[in-house]
Amino acid sequence: MRKITLFLMVLLSVIGYGQTTYNATDFAVQDEQFTVSNATAGLSGYDFTLTGANYAWNYNLLTPNTQENILWENPNNSGYKIAWCLTSGFTFNCNTQFNNAFNLATKVSDGIELQSIGLTNIVDHLKLSSSSLENKMIGAAITVSGVSVPFVAQYETPDAIYHFPINYNDNYVSTSALSIDLNSLGVPLQYSSEGQRTNLVEGWGSLTTPYGNFPDVLKMKTTLVTNYTVTTASGSVPTTLTTVSYKWFDPNYGIPVLEVSGDVIAGVWIPGKASYIDNQQCLQPTALFGYLPLVPDYDSISQAVSISFINGSANYDISNWDFGDGNTSTSDNPTHSYTCPGTKLVTLTVTNIFCEPDLIDTITLPIVITDTQNAFTVNVTVADTVLTADRNLSGTTYQWINCDTNVPIADATNQSFTPTENGNYAVELTTNGCQDTSQCYAVSTLANNPFTTNKIVLYPNPTTGIIHTTIDQNEIVKIAIYDIYGRLVSTQLNVENLPIGMYLIKIDTANENYMEKVIKK
Repeated sequence: MRKITLFLMVLLSVIGYGQTTYNATDFAVQDEQFTVSNATAGLSGYDFTLTGANYAWNYNLLTPNTQENILWENPNNSGYKIAWCLTSGFTFNCNTQFNNAFNLATKVSDGIELQSIGLTNIVDHLKLSSSSLENKMIGAAITVSGVSVPFVAQYETPDAIYHFPINYNDNYVSTSALSIDLNSLGVPLQYSSEGQRTNLVEGWGSLTTPYGNFPDVLKMKTTLVTNYTVTTASGSVPTTLTTVSYKWFDPNYGIPVLEVSGDVIAGVWIPGKASYIDNQQCLQPTALFGYLPLVPDYDSISQAVSISFINGSANYDISNWDFGDGNTSTSDNPTHSYTCPGTKLVTLTVTNIFCEPDLIDTITLPIVITDTQNAFTVNVTVADTVLTADRNLSGTTYQWINCDTNVPIADATNQSFTPTENGNYAVELTTNGCQDTSQCYAVSTLANNPFTTNKIVLYPNPTTGIIHTTIDQNEIVKIAIYDIYGRLVSTQLNVENLPIGMYLIKIDTANENYMEKVIKK
């Protein structure tokens, strides 16, 4: 009997030895920051499901490809307090109510797009207590019609991420519910989700990562099933997503020292990323960015379009933006206002100054700003003896040009222009520093003929050589081809021997003169 008792005592002491408890006081506090390495390649070579009591996990061969800094900040600094107070109806006691509701915040994503609606600077607002860590509200900057405004969505049922204290064999289920309705902002879109989170503390023991050894950890398996529905004017689309993550907790660290997450697809869990506490390393930076809205459109009333840039780069310390219009920024995720439509070549350069020497990477992407309102029109209306530029944006300047000589006409700087002699005329328009030129219009005032709005048709355009026209060859009196400098380069409808570029073709008939641009490719 004494042998059995002694055996049980030894067994209990072995089982009890090494088990740890993770309390709420062990979790991150405000202004605490962690360097985390992320590995996405080669994860299929590990079995992260292995577990048990007094287990030794060894993942020291994980190879990081990116690093990030995770900051737990004071919610008062997130930028969404006023929006939350106004939405919740707390006008006079905003600070007290906000501080009672939240005491931690962390950025979860730099930006996403939801049905063409831009969401950037997404921040989770949480409440940490002695018994739980709950995600209670999401704050985001929403870009609608080129304008960015703060937006908050509070959980109807908070998402209880952890229950404290965390002990071996804990097993509990919690639910959450979140609704987002953007109709109040003029956007016909609703999002609703219901989540079920299952946390099982299925192991304890020691863990080894590339950072080092953790002799006393708890392993938690989290299964999160989310049913969400996106409703637009086209109807509702329900979706179910199941994710599984494994987390290892050490009481000496405010976040899991290792977390491996992935989606369950066709009943099979596929690990997608392993993140672990680490020291800063010299990794090659990768420049990458997106922008919202995806199809920026120029607004004729504000004479601008605001674009939010989302920095998706990795392994960098410094960002340098060139917006392609002469403006720059060193902000991480800037918002820039363009005052002219057209294609802008945006360049992002990121630098990892931790490396010696500094490592740099650059990416350039074209951004096409549409002008569906035709605010920057270059059309000209011809009425009797007057040419009038259709563009009527405030601040626009006009300069009429004699296309035959390619010379600006003195004092012809009004929106309307009345020629005093036969010729071909165009207008140079400048709005917000952006310059455009209309096509040339042929007029014959001295013959008392009304101005013609007929355009010459030249084809093919662009061309590689011989050019054809709809004008009867017997009516053509003279042909002249000018380069962009106004020099006569040919008197035949053939640009085969001319350099690639744009040319101005002038065709004179007995009654009218025509002018049109042609591109030699």
